[in-house]
Amino acid sequence: MNKKLLAVVLVLFLICCGRKSPLSPPKHRLPLRLILPKVEKKAGVWVIKGEISGKIKKYKPSEISGCIVMYSRFSLENPPCESCPIYLGESKQIKEKVIKEGKFFLKVPWFKKKGIYYLRIRLVGRDNSIGPPSELIKIKVTE
Repeated sequence: MNKKLLAVVLVLFLICCGRKSPLSPPKHRLPLRLILPKVEKKAGVWVIKGEISGKIKKYKPSEISGCIVMYSRFSLENPPCESCPIYLGESKQIKEKVIKEGKFFLKVPWFKKKGIYYLRIRLVGRDNSIGPPSELIKIKVTE
């Protein structure tokens, strides 16, 4: 009897993950996203510009408090194939205004090493709500 009880306790202990709160999506989702991104280099710094799209009735672009940039770098000699899935393993949270005159504007000075960078940008709004990711952006750094 004691062995059965011990086995049940061990199984329950191994199955439980330790999470104390119920699994649920975030309460606030930002309905705005970056679309039509354009990348250019100005004075040695990469700049990403784009439009803001989404349901603007509840949120205004002026309420965007920053963004999250998820990215990966690949070597110029061994880039991924066009149809390969790309894992974006690095991320940076930008806690500054990324909206200028109603449009998205972000300087990314940390892209300095040679290589091909792939990135997606998610806007961050009030109450740390996060919007959907942008399309995949490709930056080729050769200098």
